[in-house]
Amino acid sequence: MSAAKAAHVVALKATPHSVAAEQALLGALMVNNRCYDEIAGQLTPEHFYIPLHAAVFEAIERIINTSGVEANPINIAQQLKSTTFNAQNDLYPHLSSMFENAGLAGDIKSLAQVIQTTSIQRQLMGLSDSLKVEAENADTRERTQEVIERAGDALYRLTSSSTAGTMRPLRDSLREMYAQAELAKRAGGGIIGIGSGLVDLDKLLGGFQRSDLVILGARPSMGKTSLLLNIAHNAAKALVEGKPHGAAVGVLSLEMSSRQLVQRMAAGAAGIDGQRIASGQLTDADISRLAAVTGELADLPIHVDDKAGMSVQEMRARARQMKRQYGIGLLVVDYLQLATSPSKRSELSKVQEVSDISMGLKQIARDLDIPVLVASQLSRSVESRENKRPTLSDLRESGSIEQDADVVAFLYRPEYYLRQQLGAGSESTAASDSERRKLMELQDQIEKLKGVTELIIAKHRNGPTDTVRLLFQPQTTTFHAYAAR
Repeated sequence: MSAAKAAHVVALKATPHSVAAEQALLGALMVNNRCYDEIAGQLTPEHFYIPLHAAVFEAIERIINTSGVEANPINIAQQLKSTTFNAQNDLYPHLSSMFENAGLAGDIKSLAQVIQTTSIQRQLMGLSDSLKVEAENADTRERTQEVIERAGDALYRLTSSSTAGTMRPLRDSLREMYAQAELAKRAGGGIIGIGSGLVDLDKLLGGFQRSDLVILGARPSMGKTSLLLNIAHNAAKALVEGKPHGAAVGVLSLEMSSRQLVQRMAAGAAGIDGQRIASGQLTDADISRLAAVTGELADLPIHVDDKAGMSVQEMRARARQMKRQYGIGLLVVDYLQLATSPSKRSELSKVQEVSDISMGLKQIARDLDIPVLVASQLSRSVESRENKRPTLSDLRESGSIEQDADVVAFLYRPEYYLRQQLGAGSESTAASDSERRKLMELQDQIEKLKGVTELIIAKHRNGPTDTVRLLFQPQTTTFHAYAAR
């Protein structure tokens, strides 16, 4: 045996594959075409190691799905007539041999698993080789990070391909739908997803649903981050208390550090003014309350990653890690416009970049089968009009945010804008009694609307839209159900 031939044999043995499994499976399919239904969507021609076997499998699929005739050796040979495998002395005898030995096929699902597993092993080996080359050439921190992100994406695709295909019988989806309907009935119109801890919001949405992308839009100072943290805290607390609508929560904070987030959560839980914590102006009673809630918060399944300017690939990788390591059932992102898209920023307009990010976040929700709750800035056009309640057109550099989102909610606090009006004038500068009366009326309105917040559900793909009233306490940066007033 020549050295080249010997090297080829060694390589063949070293590459994971099973010729016997491929032949047995193809033979079983030719003998009984109905066996194809058992593996439809699980195998593709690319899973086969022998090129001829890949071509035969592709021909079987084509015949069964389109021609309406039997996929037997004669018809398969006819299908491959114009390919490189049409040699009569090679193709037909091989097909006939597989057909005749189909009695050794055994369990076709087990054979499919063998073929799929060896294919994944080969892909892993190829990925390992390519990553080695890329790692050797990654001479900067940025290029190294790109290699890490590509590796994470490739590994996740391999993980996904090792499970059943995305093609599913309608009966399976109907079964899930019916189970969901029964759950909703038992809940009596209550929570069937992940609860927010805000009664009226949960009643309207039924909780945050799996694979949904939920956008929370608002202008600065409306309380976006506070509401996200309140929801995260409530969901995690519900899980600890054993409630079915609770969940472990992953938080990707692109703006605030984890220390700042924790300070806000602790202030809200302890009922202490957050500014007093930051400035150190705490009483002994404050310290006691803070110590008590610190122990409670430490036990909550909330996991924070505060890297600034994460790309969609980085968010996906971190979310997968949180799902795998901590079993998160809700992902919170603060906020969308601070993320970066997969493509270089200079190559895209801001609208295109935000569209890429929103599509990436929706894909995370679908891949992990969890709700993803994302804060989003609104354009300044809100400030330039008389009615400052946000609408869908106000989503900043909106791109496809509205299209990708399953739920779009807006925060609006009338008190905030009334205080701006009050700041524009004062009793000392009011020139007349009528102006002073207007200022007094404005002060009365502010007092009546103190803390009142409108959460406007502007889009709800699977349910009604409405406005939910909340109560905001700015000192502790917490939201409560309006009934608490």
